[in-house]
Amino acid sequence: MNAHWRRRRRGTAGHREAADPALGTLILTLVAGALLTVTTGLAAMVGLEQLGPSVGGIIVFKPDNAATERWSVTASIIEPAEVGLPGKTSGRYCSLSPNVMAVRGGSLVVEARRLSRPPVYRVHWAGGHTDAALGDCGTTADLVLERIELMRLANVAGGFNSGLRLIGP
Repeated sequence: MNAHWRRRRRGTAGHREAADPALGTLILTLVAGALLTVTTGLAAMVGLEQLGPSVGGIIVFKPDNAATERWSVTASIIEPAEVGLPGKTSGRYCSLSPNVMAVRGGSLVVEARRLSRPPVYRVHWAGGHTDAALGDCGTTADLVLERIELMRLANVAGGFNSGLRLIGP
């Protein structure tokens, strides 16, 4: 009888040992899948951070006398002697009001960008006045804008490079 119980214990114990590695493999697979998902998500977020207007992008404000009141953006003015990537400004600011900019038309050209947090862009304005009040940037100005501000202006004007049509009607 003693031998009978030994055989039964070995059989039961061997069966339990076979179930544990399968459960361990399942848990390890789930953990690896979760880590892979989190890593891929973070890499995608970092990649999206890099997206935005590229150097050479143009926002065109076409002349429009019936321009409606739209939001305005405050920009940092760059001194004429400064060259290079955005970041250093004169401490002076001016206002970019799309409704005023659309009266005579003009364009903003992205000259440089710095991928900081938030990304900062050096742009050049050429066209009519940018604001009806004292905050006017003038008919030409070198400015620094954050990506959100630049995207707001692009949305109001109809996107980047909207004034250039190389192919099509």
